[in-house]
Amino acid sequence: MKIFGGEPALVLGLASAGVQMVTATFLPLTSTQVAAINAIAAAGLGVWTAFATRNLDGGRSIKAAALGFAQAAVTLGLVFGVELTEQQTASIMAFVAVVGAAFVRQVSRPAGTATPQAPTDPHPQATATGDPTPAANQGTQSG
Repeated sequence: MKIFGGEPALVLGLASAGVQMVTATFLPLTSTQVAAINAIAAAGLGVWTAFATRNLDGGRSIKAAALGFAQAAVTLGLVFGVELTEQQTASIMAFVAVVGAAFVRQVSRPAGTATPQAPTDPHPQATATGDPTPAANQGTQSG
């Protein structure tokens, strides 16, 4: 799914400008609250970018992005008055980390377990003489 041509920075700029416009005209939010809203928007776009590029790194970036998003969400909640103890915050972060690890485990493989591909002949002209081994033809060609 592409939004604005797949430009996360453009989407983040648009979200940030939108939040600032709404708070300047309609909602009386503090600068700390606006910063927390912008942080959750940036973290959400980080998750979106990590999910969109998961094939490049086997999904490992999704775990880090999800942890960042959870941290931004907890911060947003705290800024808006949600009262969490340190133990509750740690439990939330641990849960997100385990869910992220389980997801990454489902979409990635350990090194060395890649599906083998059929061998291809790197020197098709070397076997044109009928000899199946390309090394046998290397010393016999004249230049």
